[in-house]
Amino acid sequence: MSIVDLSYHHFPNNRDLFRKELIGFFLNETPGTGKGTDTSKYKYIVRKISGHDVYLNRPAQFNNGFDFTLNVSNINFNGGGKSTTRPTHKNILDDLLSKKSENPTLYSNFLSEIKNVYNCQTPTIINFQFVSGYSSEIILECIKWLFAEQDVTYWNYSGRAMFYDSINAI
Repeated sequence: MSIVDLSYHHFPNNRDLFRKELIGFFLNETPGTGKGTDTSKYKYIVRKISGHDVYLNRPAQFNNGFDFTLNVSNINFNGGGKSTTRPTHKNILDDLLSKKSENPTLYSNFLSEIKNVYNCQTPTIINFQFVSGYSSEIILECIKWLFAEQDVTYWNYSGRAMFYDSINAI
């Protein structure tokens, strides 16, 4: 597996340019020569947060071309079942619902930072003092890359808006 450290890379604050730049990294991958061990595999570390690597794995098992999976090392997003470092949209939505129930006022402020992420802007506040769920910094980073994944996979539709609409429906 090839490991590419992008944790210090600054992606553009523009949805179209962000997507193109991300795909540009994928276009530079060495082609595989077959299945199994002959597959070229990549791990793109996009952020390091308090002992956790936030990373993208390629190829994904979805056969959607440029698709990737989002992972966070040392976190199990499947509490009672088989351990997985892959957060799903449902994991994130459940976490957000828990945070909203815990403190609606703080959640409203957190939602403003999610809007910044949606608009490809850097959040101004990343550490919110919620007791429930995962750290707000991890959640914001996961949301950023789940938005990016939606833009890569569903660009010709609404891309990131699908997930953002679900977040706003909480």
